[in-house]
Amino acid sequence: MTRPVLLPTLLLAGIAALGGGSDGWAQSNGGGRALAPGVKVEVAPAPGSGSGPAAGKVDETALRYYARIGDGERLEAEIARLRALDPTWEPPKDLFAPQPAAASVDESPFWSLLSAGKVAEARAAIAEQRRKSPSWQPSDKLLQELDLAESAGRIRSASDTKRWQDVVDAAAANPEAVACNRLDNAWRLAEAYAELKQTDRAFDTYKTIVTSCPKAKERRDTIFKASRYLGPDRLRELAALGATANPATGEDYSTVRTAEAELETGRLLERLGNSKAGALSDADLSRVQGIVRDKQDADAAIALGWYFQKQKNFAEAQSWFSQANGWAPSDRAAEGLVLAYNGLGEKAQARAAAAPWKGKSNRVDQALKAVDPPRGPSGGGRSAPQGPSELDRALARQDYAACLTIIRASIVKSGPTAALLQQRGWCLLEMKRPSEAEASFAEAKALAAREPAKDGASAGSLPQKATPAQENAYGQAIARLATGDVAGLTRDLPRANMTAAQKAEIRASLLAAEANRALEDKRYNDVLRLLDARRELEPEPRNLGILRGWALYNLLRMDEAYAQFKAIDDRLSTEESREGVTITGKTIYHGW
Repeated sequence: MTRPVLLPTLLLAGIAALGGGSDGWAQSNGGGRALAPGVKVEVAPAPGSGSGPAAGKVDETALRYYARIGDGERLEAEIARLRALDPTWEPPKDLFAPQPAAASVDESPFWSLLSAGKVAEARAAIAEQRRKSPSWQPSDKLLQELDLAESAGRIRSASDTKRWQDVVDAAAANPEAVACNRLDNAWRLAEAYAELKQTDRAFDTYKTIVTSCPKAKERRDTIFKASRYLGPDRLRELAALGATANPATGEDYSTVRTAEAELETGRLLERLGNSKAGALSDADLSRVQGIVRDKQDADAAIALGWYFQKQKNFAEAQSWFSQANGWAPSDRAAEGLVLAYNGLGEKAQARAAAAPWKGKSNRVDQALKAVDPPRGPSGGGRSAPQGPSELDRALARQDYAACLTIIRASIVKSGPTAALLQQRGWCLLEMKRPSEAEASFAEAKALAAREPAKDGASAGSLPQKATPAQENAYGQAIARLATGDVAGLTRDLPRANMTAAQKAEIRASLLAAEANRALEDKRYNDVLRLLDARRELEPEPRNLGILRGWALYNLLRMDEAYAQFKAIDDRLSTEESREGVTITGKTIYHGW
């Protein structure tokens, strides 16, 4: 059995409400037990029971209620709590046997309301019962649990509205509300300290949890919670304590150290994409590579590919882009492959890597310009080989501000062309300027309609790639999507002059946008319907997998939600995936 441990030390010695510190509190409440240097766990008796009830005198009201309704988690916690009050006490042998009707008032309706989180309704029902039966008194246990539920509610309400000092005050008023069996409240207390810039107190709160709460999963999740506020050194200290302090039988604390390792890996992956962070050490790089291979995470493999590409280590870049494309084919992986092969001088391989996406993905088409630079007109009016233009070089290094400058100068010098205006639209999109991009694509589309058609598109054959008009219509649609014009774009899409592949991509993006809006509007069944429809068009990316998890969670399909978040987290653990895993399991820790 687990031992529920009260956490008054979470409130630390400076809180006057605890009588001048944890030692004074311990002396007035029967003492405590030292678990680790600087950490003492107190076990408090029930209100009004002095130093603890005599053997056989504990209040079993709640225990029998949990047994009757089959709430195993709370039953286990209550058994452990009663044993903490009286080590000689044992659960009654008739715990699950039908009980004769009591002569006094049946408290089951009040417990049912309390169990459902309806504290105010429970108080009102008790008051009404006392009006009907003036001689009746509710059990001490029921009143104690009502007080605890109200305290826990105050902590959650203050935390949800970011009233951090109120969180601390509410926890100080009722330390049992931040016990291990109400772990979510203990996490909220630590968060409050951190938000109040009392980092040492936040650390001590997390430290108390990982050294006193017995379940390995509780300790592991606490490491992830603490990672929002604590640096790597303190996280390593927490993980070391959580993996060794006060082990409980049957618990595997190696997962606590694994949590810290995953956090460190996440930090290293973030550094991969930060050009100002500098190169990773050989040891760190080897560690990241090993974990990415184990997880088979395509996004992380692409990040590694770009890391090596920027170092001009094209062979390693090609290897990681290939891995990513093998695990989850995408135009992002293909774009990297094209540029890596080109860096190696393997142009045929680059073209082959681009083939499945040619004419379907702007990023791949842009990458191909580095492989086969456009040919400009010669003095005799015929095409002649040209080296990469200044614009091509800017695009290859993803310098979109330079792209706009070069295009502006070209237009001033020689006048606008549909191709230049279209490219300006893509660069504006990359710079998060969608309204300007939409206007540029519209201008390019109008100009393309006046330009003579190119030779070689026969009426009887399907085009191998989008026409200039289709490409501009597609760019315009992307820009409208970025401005939030979901309704208008949905209305106009069937009549839009785009290829089938382009329309499918826009449709998938629209479904994703509508799913996000449905989640905001709390239309959770619609979220799932929209995501299912989108999944028929394209594989579901990580961010929409997270969205699916929250929809399942809000529909109370907890097992499915947990499985969804866990599958994502197992591939690569990030703050958003860990949050989903943790909160979905919140009922395990959550107080009334």
